[in-house]
Amino acid sequence: MRRAAVLFTMAVVIIWAPIVVSTPLIDAYNAALPGAGYDKMVVLDPGVTYTGGLNIIEGNVCIISYGAEIDLQGGQIIIDPAAILDICGVVIDNGVNNDQALKYGTGGRGWVDHCTFYNNYNSVYFWDDADMVLTSNIFSYATHYGVYTHTDAVRWMAFNDAYHNISGHYKEWCPG
Repeated sequence: MRRAAVLFTMAVVIIWAPIVVSTPLIDAYNAALPGAGYDKMVVLDPGVTYTGGLNIIEGNVCIISYGAEIDLQGGQIIIDPAAILDICGVVIDNGVNNDQALKYGTGGRGWVDHCTFYNNYNSVYFWDDADMVLTSNIFSYATHYGVYTHTDAVRWMAFNDAYHNISGHYKEWCPG
């Protein structure tokens, strides 16, 4: 009788155990269609873990979810100067060591809203001539800085929270 109860319990645990579904972020990006004024509207399912990085070369792109995880697996999301990225409602973790999880280069533009950054080197990086809005984000457990920016970048930051970032929460590089 005990053996039957143990086997039944094991069967229930196996059946009810959560199944982690993952898909490459690049696949979601490539499958995205235009919407809401964007060239690509990437809608991420919160029940799926998206893996790997992404290089957005051009266009107006939006990545939106209500809690989907983007596990960079040592990669990063790079936004080139000819591109715009608005990103909302995602968790971005495990970025590349000694670089940025979300990297807006010179002239980068975008809005980062309601995102959580965890276990990256620098969570968000934007450089000179960037035009950025960062609102209601969490930057935590970065091995360097939560947000790293150039003094010449145009930025508006509000309602963000940063904690346990080893080198500091916010860093502004001031040349000369």
